[in-house]
Amino acid sequence: MKICPSCNRTYTDASLNFCLEDGTPLVNEAAPGADPNATVRYTEIRDTNPPATQIYPSMPAASSPPSPQTPSPSSRPPEPLISQSQPPQWAPPSAALPGPAARKKSSAIWWIVGGAGIVGVIAIGLVIMLIVLASMNANTNNSNNRNANLRGGNRNANTNTNLNGNVSNINSDVNLSPLFSDDFSEAKWTTDRGEYGDIWYDNDEYHMRSKEKTYLVMYAPNGDYDTGNADAKVSVRSVDGSPSPTGYGLIVHGQRSKAGELEDYALLIYNGTDPQYEVIKHKDGQQTTVVPWAKSSAIRTGTSKNQLEVRARGAELSFYINGEYVDKITDTENFKRGVAGFYTSDTTEVAFDDLEIKR
Repeated sequence: MKICPSCNRTYTDASLNFCLEDGTPLVNEAAPGADPNATVRYTEIRDTNPPATQIYPSMPAASSPPSPQTPSPSSRPPEPLISQSQPPQWAPPSAALPGPAARKKSSAIWWIVGGAGIVGVIAIGLVIMLIVLASMNANTNNSNNRNANLRGGNRNANTNTNLNGNVSNINSDVNLSPLFSDDFSEAKWTTDRGEYGDIWYDNDEYHMRSKEKTYLVMYAPNGDYDTGNADAKVSVRSVDGSPSPTGYGLIVHGQRSKAGELEDYALLIYNGTDPQYEVIKHKDGQQTTVVPWAKSSAIRTGTSKNQLEVRARGAELSFYINGEYVDKITDTENFKRGVAGFYTSDTTEVAFDDLEIKR
């Protein structure tokens, strides 16, 4: 038998652990001394179904039954375990499981997300492709513009093999300053490393190097370098002192014809042990000799700088090397106007500096 220590109500049901009146944990009532000869009578199990006012809900079938051990006052708290006026809410486990409809919805969402991702990847790929194509087109245009005034040729065959100068039909009415100079401290001219040779800036000089058995022509970038009725001069040197077999030098009256071919005159020098000079012209892209190679003591050999000068007076062109007059010709082609430029041939590296045009 069990007894409530608070209200002293007794219970014969051994399965009860708490008082039905106030919820106090029940304790076993002290039993009299055991009589070994006494007859033990077992009573019928009392109906312990909770009344309508019971504050404890019945536990789910899946829950473990309460322990049959008798709680001791030291291991049980004195107050009830549950004190709310309404039983706690509980949902059966089956209600927490997602139904078939929820699974279909989740699958549909993933299909939508996956489709959107694929469309996004395709769109990004198209954008990247357009950017690459635009960049390639821009590079092509830049390459064309860069090479517009670059020209290479086979000197022996006198044929053109590259694009021509970017200066044509210089306007004689353009107002030009009486003195124009370029010390090559600022990169204004074309630079390129290609199949016809290399052109670059280094240490405030303009360097050029052609390919073997070819020549390279470079015109000035704009009309400020016009040589019509002007004195044009420039300093040039062989970087390693070796001579170019077919010469290097200064161009005047450089421009393109209506057909886009080179037209100019040039004073070239050979700085070997037997120094010489030559005057050439380009007409319809073809190179011909105007003054054949001639010896001159005015030309410095090795790595020494040589100053080349061309003085244009109408149709007459006079040529000077290091301030010394060497020759003159008549402009029978009637070029008259055009820009300054530079010429080199073969693999000798040459450097130009201190270009000056006086009008």
